[in-house]
Amino acid sequence: MNSRARLLCSGIVLFALAAAGCNKADGQEKVTPAPADSATPTTAAGPTSTADEASKFYEVSATASAARTSRLSAKGGGILRKIRVREGETVKTGQALAMLDTTDISIRAQSAAVAHAQALEALKNAKSDIDRANMLFDAGALSDQTIEKAQMGLKMAELQVQAAKVGMQMTQQALVDATLVAPFNGVITKVMAEEGQMITQMPPVIIFVIADVDSLEVRAAIPERRLGSVKVGTPVRVILPAVGEQIDAKVDRIAEVLDPMTRSAEAIVRIDNRTRKLPGGLYARLQFPTILADASEEKSAPPAASAPPAASASSAAPKDHGR
Repeated sequence: MNSRARLLCSGIVLFALAAAGCNKADGQEKVTPAPADSATPTTAAGPTSTADEASKFYEVSATASAARTSRLSAKGGGILRKIRVREGETVKTGQALAMLDTTDISIRAQSAAVAHAQALEALKNAKSDIDRANMLFDAGALSDQTIEKAQMGLKMAELQVQAAKVGMQMTQQALVDATLVAPFNGVITKVMAEEGQMITQMPPVIIFVIADVDSLEVRAAIPERRLGSVKVGTPVRVILPAVGEQIDAKVDRIAEVLDPMTRSAEAIVRIDNRTRKLPGGLYARLQFPTILADASEEKSAPPAASAPPAASASSAAPKDHGR
């Protein structure tokens, strides 16, 4: 009896505990999260900015490059002995930039000078010979053939003098060409050779790259459908985002032949840069204030800032864990 009583009491206690656990779980409040669509983003409305107004005008991307760029090489060949300028230096027309070794040219110049002197002496002797031959011919002591030979000798001596003179001029010019000079005012953008390097004519060795940045040319490709509006003299605003500059100018010229691949013509705008404020090669945009952009060309406005999503009910409502 005692054992049965214990088992019965144990069963009653376990049943009571299970019933209490179920009641506690049923008493806890269930929270359903709000649907994601219930958070409505808000868009801040504001006045139309200047950038939005500017986007209504026709714009094209462009590059502001130096008006002139030249790759310089020596006229003659030889060892590069001296480089007088480096990258970034401003040079003027005729300024010496580099010098080649002139040892061989100097020897050839001396040889040409000697040849010229010899030719002059030969000419002097030929003149003396022709004078004597004429005297003897007048006296009837020489035949016609002999006087003709003397005259031919004089002509040959004169031609030898001319050839020797040309040889001297060539060596003198070679000495001048051994010094590479700037063809125009500009800035040295690259030095592509070093002292001691062998400079050849074929293929030519590029020594310097010089650019004239006193004027910049802004070049842009204009589609053929826009060529009826964009013409020489059309007002344009050059926008240089990198340096924060805007310059009003006019179209200077337009290519007369379209690129067959892009079906566009290159428009060129010149801007004054004598202050050297703007470096060459800047990215630019050409904006045409007198030409409206098509709907497809208008710049899209920046997306409006959306409000943060509303807190869900599951995070806002307190949880009731029951008593």
